[in-house]
Amino acid sequence: MTALSASVYAADPFHLAEEIEAVLANVESLHLDVMDGVFAPEYGLTARTIEALSESTPKPLDVHLMVAEPRQPAVRFSELGVRSIAIHVEATEDFKELSRIVRSNGSKAYAALRHTTPVAVLEKLADQLDGCLFLTAPAGGGAFDQHAFTRLAQRPAGLYTVVDGKIDPGHFKRLDQMQVDLAVVGAALFSAGDAEVRSEAFSRMLGESGSKERGVSDASPSSLRR
Repeated sequence: MTALSASVYAADPFHLAEEIEAVLANVESLHLDVMDGVFAPEYGLTARTIEALSESTPKPLDVHLMVAEPRQPAVRFSELGVRSIAIHVEATEDFKELSRIVRSNGSKAYAALRHTTPVAVLEKLADQLDGCLFLTAPAGGGAFDQHAFTRLAQRPAGLYTVVDGKIDPGHFKRLDQMQVDLAVVGAALFSAGDAEVRSEAFSRMLGESGSKERGVSDASPSSLRR
């Protein structure tokens, strides 16, 4: 079943610790956006924040590098022991080398794609990655991409898949039908009321969607794929 990941960048920066604590019981992981104002027109979470989270949270951490020069941050964050690092194929001509470094430090290497990048590029990188991340909205913000589901259908079979960008509950059923592994939710989780209540509801909705589609009897949050 599709699991739920919380995009920390969307949380209230003045109450970051409280916002994270509110959703921890109901999410599979925390998604950490690193942006440089160049690759994406925004600035994301700092290395200091991510390091503090790596030392304090029990949940897996997934770093998403939306930066023009990914080598140094890929090395730094993989050395922190995060679960995965998503590196944009548009930002480097040497994904193979960065993947090797990330994997050697014990993190998984994901290929991240802008919403306009041809999906076929994943076929060429199949032996160099552990999964893929599809941006379903423009990097740094924007509306949900109307072609997102068509693009997802083109990905290599069996490839661990993360979707990130303006995901909301209206997408959950379709994502589960397409066997997407992880749905990153930001604004819909943190910007519309009580994050704890919403995270519990979203996790339950994903579980119910998966049980209906696949006949799974246990749809509790603990049954979501780790």
